[in-house]
Amino acid sequence: MKETLVIFPYYTGKETLEEVFLDHKNYRVLWLEILFNDRVSWETYLDRPEVREAYQKACIWFSQFKTMIQAHTGRKPLESRSGKIDPKDYRQFLEALNFVSALS
Repeated sequence: MKETLVIFPYYTGKETLEEVFLDHKNYRVLWLEILFNDRVSWETYLDRPEVREAYQKACIWFSQFKTMIQAHTGRKPLESRSGKIDPKDYRQFLEALNFVSALS
């Protein structure tokens, strides 16, 4: 299950999803990996509660900031979902967006 990760190697030092899933502390940035990485088939992992929760959050953020995300990263669309975003996550979102934009 080798997947190319974008956020995790820089934020946590983890290179594979196997490594990510071993430590629940990594889940704090899982939604950002899903939000900015369309090279992983996230639907494959939706049977894992932590992935399902992060996927839901990523879809809500994508729905709120679709134009900005696609313009800066070229990410394929995520499902459109309504919901509230936590403003406390906004700084982390912008930091990850700037980081991923620089890689593009």
